[in-house]
Amino acid sequence: MRRVRAAAAGPAAVVLLWSTLPAASIHSGFPLLGPRPLSWLAADPASAALFQAGLAGAGLLLVVFHGHVRARYPVGPWFSVAMLTGLAGQMVAAVVPISGADLAHHVHTVAALTLGASLPVLMWLFADAQPAGAWRRRARHLAWAEVIASIAGLVLSRRSVAALAEVLPAAVFHVWVVVTAVSAGPGPRKPRLVTGREHTVPVRC
Repeated sequence: MRRVRAAAAGPAAVVLLWSTLPAASIHSGFPLLGPRPLSWLAADPASAALFQAGLAGAGLLLVVFHGHVRARYPVGPWFSVAMLTGLAGQMVAAVVPISGADLAHHVHTVAALTLGASLPVLMWLFADAQPAGAWRRRARHLAWAEVIASIAGLVLSRRSVAALAEVLPAAVFHVWVVVTAVSAGPGPRKPRLVTGREHTVPVRC
């Protein structure tokens, strides 16, 4: 039951983000194609509570989900470093407003950039740790999609479409979260039979 709850924490985080942030945007009239990043939702009293609750709550749920990934899939310690560092950045960005004093603005910006940079890194580290086969290919396809989305985000950001620049990489990462939560992954290793003169012994391969 505990494993089921940990696996469900990932999709729950995705649902939370994709319900609170669009609701906050609509409620405040925030322009998704405008030059300001989504973090400016926290500067509007009409949307601040939804934005902060969604971002911080999803971050906590994804920390729980990280435990499921480590228990279910073969991953190395650097995967955990990348994912937990990015999630720490997400939670700092949730509570430190971008519209605050100079120090708060810089802290928020660094935290948000840390989150964004962590996504392609953690997805590549995850894919590389998987055993060869169809699941590893799927994980690599998702990692490539994240790299492409991140590059597209950088291009959009330079063209002053900041909110959409954040949405694209986040959306691909959220697809990875859902796929990782519901997939059987590489699956258990199948025993092969080694036949001797007197008996047959199952050996894990």
